[in-house]
Amino acid sequence: MIELILLNLLMNQVLPNDPQTAVKIRIKTYQEDTYYLLTDAQPLDVAVEGPTWIRVYTRLPWHLDWTGTRAYKLIRQENGQQEKFVSMETAYSKVARLGSVRLSKWRSFFISVPKGRNTYRFIHWQSPSDSIFVKIAYESPGQWQELIPQSYATKLELVEDERVIDYYEAGPEQPVIVDVNGPARIKFIVRFHCDPLQTQDRLFALTVKEKNKALKTASFRVHRSETTSYRNRPETSPSNPRTLYLNVRKGSHRLELRLSGANDRAGIRAFTEQKR
Repeated sequence: MIELILLNLLMNQVLPNDPQTAVKIRIKTYQEDTYYLLTDAQPLDVAVEGPTWIRVYTRLPWHLDWTGTRAYKLIRQENGQQEKFVSMETAYSKVARLGSVRLSKWRSFFISVPKGRNTYRFIHWQSPSDSIFVKIAYESPGQWQELIPQSYATKLELVEDERVIDYYEAGPEQPVIVDVNGPARIKFIVRFHCDPLQTQDRLFALTVKEKNKALKTASFRVHRSETTSYRNRPETSPSNPRTLYLNVRKGSHRLELRLSGANDRAGIRAFTEQKR
């Protein structure tokens, strides 16, 4: 068992317990990664010795008639009990192929594995495709230091897993304003405001500006979160979290985060990456 774990660490990839279907995905014609097939009828199980971090990479087979982006959702089950829903959005990849099959860009999420032997099951929940390709590797996330905004509409208290997390609201007239010193990589975690009765996905857009110049604009398709709520805003439901990254050059920067919709609102957290 120890030898197998060490081998997996050296290969930097976690192997499923019962890999029924494995495929070689070619990247830029010279790199191949092993992905495993996840379908409605075929969940993916892995066992991992902790404490450690793993990173779960996913891709969709991309249909010829698809344009724009596609959203999909997984269920992550830990030790046969705890379940967490994972939502992602992807687009067409110009560099990845499975034979003649076109693929989406990869999307990933991290899992902090506790001490001891842990089992994880990944379940296909909702996807425009009947299959999802999954790769699991031993990787740890970068260390991020939270940036407290200089200006915002309201502080929101989001309740998740019995924890209260502060988010800062951007409204129609009040952007979230963050000061940062570069060079730096910035991460924004965004939860758009949803109606508590909302059942369909909604599309939102967020723009990061500096001195009235747009540095980056991103569109997100989101759904109402079923596992979080605002303690101090019960009439509003947060969306599933979406992430936006931005690199800034050397010097001082004042960044404004604005929503495109006239009545849109969102809770935002900002972080700067710290070198290990």
